[in-house]
Amino acid sequence: MTDMIPGEIVTETWQRMAQTPIHEAPDLVNQMQQEQPAILAHLLYLDEFPFDPHERELIFYIGMVVWQIMKQSKRRLRRVTLKKLSKAEKVNYDTLELVASDSEADFFSATVAMVENHPEPEVMRYIVETIMDEEDYDPDDPPIRDEYRGLAFIHLKIALDALISSLA
Repeated sequence: MTDMIPGEIVTETWQRMAQTPIHEAPDLVNQMQQEQPAILAHLLYLDEFPFDPHERELIFYIGMVVWQIMKQSKRRLRRVTLKKLSKAEKVNYDTLELVASDSEADFFSATVAMVENHPEPEVMRYIVETIMDEEDYDPDDPPIRDEYRGLAFIHLKIALDALISSLA
């Protein structure tokens, strides 16, 4: 597909988001509330999951970056409907059940295949690399715990898939 978002745009967008001053965060959340309320609700709806507050924050932040990346698409990003979000949830929960029974090696190879075969492989790669990142481990910014990375991945993939399904 020629209208995929290139890696350079993914990198530029997450770097720009990383440099956004903390006092601008509420403006971004308000903008997302206006443009993508279903995605915002999906990213905030983590209470039913076993994530700690830091993991919830990290997943929310990654989701915000993914939304900003998808806004860079050559195609116009329309508002995600609840129907499109529900469809993405169903497909991804079915996938989660399939890979949940796999060994860690099978899960890793399944994830690699999902990235390579995804309509937006560079955006998927960003999600996976960010969730798996442990290099800059710092006690104030710990990574997502190993046992919850798959769940975080699926939660973010649902948001990405719903955004992709809403491109004009």
